Formats: sequence, C-alpha cells, structure tokens
Amino acid sequence: MSQLTHPLQGPAPSVFGKATLSRDEILALDRLAAAAWAAPEEINCHGWLMRFADGITRRANSTAPFPIEGGVALDAQIAATEAFYRERALPPRFQISPAAAPEDLDEVLARRGYETEAPVDIMIADAEKLAGDTGSAVSISDSAPGGWWELYMEGYGRDPRAIVAGARDVALFASASGDGGAIEAIGLGVLSGDWLAVFGMFTRPECRRRGLGAGLIRALAAFAVDRGGIGVYLQVEANNPNARRLYESLGFRGVYGYHYRTLWTAS
Repeated sequence: MSQLTHPLQGPAPSVFGKATLSRDEILALDRLAAAAWAAPEEINCHGWLMRFADGITRRANSTAPFPIEGGVALDAQIAATEAFYRERALPPRFQISPAAAPEDLDEVLARRGYETEAPVDIMIADAEKLAGDTGSAVSISDSAPGGWWELYMEGYGRDPRAIVAGARDVALFASASGDGGAIEAIGLGVLSGDWLAVFGMFTRPECRRRGLGAGLIRALAAFAVDRGGIGVYLQVEANNPNARRLYESLGFRGVYGYHYRTLWTAS
C-alpha cells in the first residue's frame, strides 16, 4: 500500500452546460476534493484511499472508494478498510458518491450493517460568472491572519489545521474585516488546477445578513480566475437550506450528492 498519486484533472468547462455529470466527471471532482482536504495519514489500498485524521471530520476519517486496481476481491478491500480504522480506534467508514467503486458498493455495505450518515450535496459554479464585486473589504492570503483560526474553531468546534496543511495545493485564507480590523467572516479555498474548492465558510452571528459570505466567495472566485481557474465547487449538507439558498443565489447548482456508510458495531 502507498500514497495515492493520481493526477488531478477536474472536469472540462463543458460541465457547466450539462444537466447531469458523467461518472468520470464526478470521479474527477471527488479526487480534487480528496486532495484539497487531505488527511495527515492516507494509504492507497489498491485504488481505495483510506484516510485518518484523529477523528476530525468524517471525510478525513473515511475511505474514498476510487476504482479498484489489480483485480483485488471486494471482500478483501472491505476487510482491509475495517482493519485500518479499528487499528486506529475509529469505526470503519466509507464516503459514497455516484462514482464509488464498485457501483453496487453502497448496497453491499448496507447488507453488512453499515448505516447511512450525513448526506451532502456538491454544487458547482462557473468561476468567471461568479467572480465580482465583494461588497466589503476582503483579503486573501496563503497563510491564516491573526484570529482566522480562532474564528473557524468558534464556528465549527474543531481544529483541522493538520488537514489543511496536507492539501496538495496552497490553501487560500479569505477574510472580511470590519472598520476596526476585526475579522467578521472567513472562507477557505484550495485551488487545484482549474478548480477552486471552497470550505469553512463562517460569519460571526452578529455580522450576518450583510452579504459577507457572498463577498468572500466572489473574491475567491476572482482570485481563481486570475490564475486560470474555470470552476468553483463546494459541499453543503442536505439539512442546511439557508446555505443552499445563498449558493444558488450566487449561481451554484447541485450536480450530485454523497453520503457516508459507517459500521458502528463489529461485524
């Protein structure tokens, strides 16, 4: 087993005119997202990417079942995943998108007692159309300014700095500050090739409904366009309609979803 080293090639611009994405296009976005939110420990098990980050976020502590290589039996792949997580005192978990391999993996896991968790939708937008006036003072840097991580942890209750540090490409720390210089809203971007991933959007409660989040996304998109970016993608939980409405108002559209399958008891 070794680290995953597949080239990162996102979907072509033609994806913006399609009603649905192909399996290959979904897989391309899945690979980009895996590299943008990389766990400190990642093992390539015959194509599947097993990830461990001390339990911080499901994605960084789950297996991404990319196409299996080398003709390995599915039962052996699942057994290797289960052993990997139990050795690290975590429940075995898979991230299941329409590109999961093999195609019937979700059904196989369900029969083995894996439970469904945390459905998430992937949304994309044309970066050039998205870029525009931020409406506020937004700064973007390749290192977190003072107070950025503190605000992130206030919003999410976790510390993913080791994950962000492991991204294949440079992370972009966006922030909107008030008149006194205090950070009021933050966003995290990772530009991989032609596509920008957006994570970690958070606005202080007392500063909401002022367009700060939209401004951050537009600024990140403009940054990406200046460097040849064509698309922006983000993930929104299925039970977060407020975030979905914001992203749709900016021109994002949902193109596919994923969920997790977790085995909470020993099989």
